[in-house]
Amino acid sequence: MRTLSFITKNPICRILLIIIIIQPLILIEIAVFRLSHTQIVPCIQVVHGKTEQININNKNEYLARVYQPLSSSILRGIIIFYPHDQEISFLPELLWLYRSWIEMMKTEPSLWRTDLVIYTGVFTLNLQQLGCIYNRIRTNKSESPQCRVFYYQRVHLRDIQNINNTDNQLYQQIDINRSILLKTRLKTYEYVDSINIVAECYPSFAMYDYIVRTDIDVFLTPYFGHFVPYNDILLVGRGGYATKFNTGRFRRIARDMNWLYGNITNIGSTWYGSPRVAQRIANFTLEAMLYLSINEFTQPERERKLGILLWPDWHYGVLLLYGSELAINHLILAENIKLGLANTLLDQFTTTNNPYDFEKNKPLHLHCWHTYKQFSKFLFKRGKYNDIHPRKFINDTSASGFAMRMALESRLMSSTDLKEQLMNAKNSSIL
Repeated sequence: MRTLSFITKNPICRILLIIIIIQPLILIEIAVFRLSHTQIVPCIQVVHGKTEQININNKNEYLARVYQPLSSSILRGIIIFYPHDQEISFLPELLWLYRSWIEMMKTEPSLWRTDLVIYTGVFTLNLQQLGCIYNRIRTNKSESPQCRVFYYQRVHLRDIQNINNTDNQLYQQIDINRSILLKTRLKTYEYVDSINIVAECYPSFAMYDYIVRTDIDVFLTPYFGHFVPYNDILLVGRGGYATKFNTGRFRRIARDMNWLYGNITNIGSTWYGSPRVAQRIANFTLEAMLYLSINEFTQPERERKLGILLWPDWHYGVLLLYGSELAINHLILAENIKLGLANTLLDQFTTTNNPYDFEKNKPLHLHCWHTYKQFSKFLFKRGKYNDIHPRKFINDTSASGFAMRMALESRLMSSTDLKEQLMNAKNSSIL
């Protein structure tokens, strides 16, 4: 009793006692917090020289986890390809991504840095007015977040004979033989550059702890501000192309290529994880895209003469997604890469109007799908939302409301306004 009386009367002892009592509760809370609605691809083991996949009937055993090392310095890069020759079409998308990037920093730990890394052929006036810097890699962890632009020449514009004579190529590792194949075989495929930048431009993003390989027509949410993949897992978003027909076809194609296939399908276009792993997947994706284009599509299909007649079973327009599915399925088995299917975190709809969606699923990243429901990138670019003021959505907690607010604010703000907000962004970051 005397010991108990001493503990309860001594302030230091009382604090220690409280810590001892609540510590298990804190650990339980952290464990619950870390669950992220993300299925982990099952572990691979080698038994008697043969590769075997561990049973995943109980999916609850394979939930990925995310965590918040708030006291650590973490570097992240958002990697995008920006077609300068189509700037009229893609500038609105870049501006709303830029606006959401700044908004995300409000929830980002003060020691973290997230750069927007853009690959394009011309350092346009619009990019300059946004305060982007040109051909300058990040050299330290304390430098303020930056919009960084790096020179990149589109595949179909390359002069293969003089490909190494360009002074601008400071941070590229170009495979000339593959460039020849890409230009010859994929010159009509407009999305090849968005994956080729990850394969070729590793020196410009190797310093980041994590990168997000994504399209331009996306929004970063406040939840991205403090989420990173757990235990070096590469998170991938969800796609919308998988059918029984093409899944079976992928298995057969993998056998024809002498690749392995792990039965993971409907993989989205966004990756979040290690720069080195992303580059490895990108290289295999390009190889798979070349194989598919040459061997699995006819010339009329490659020339889009069939339109969307064969969608969703087999469609040349999603060649990149097909290639990445083959690459990822091969590498999770052949090289044991850690993969998380971020089905509720990445590539989420901008049309969800459920006010509880953000709170429930905590999406990191919204992607504009081909739709005319609000929020629609097509209607936005046509000016159909011009008479709506963003303050209408200031308290809207749905994905649709967030996308509308970010896009409408980016339309009303000047490049100078956005640049100034970026400069002040980390000043308002919180731990």
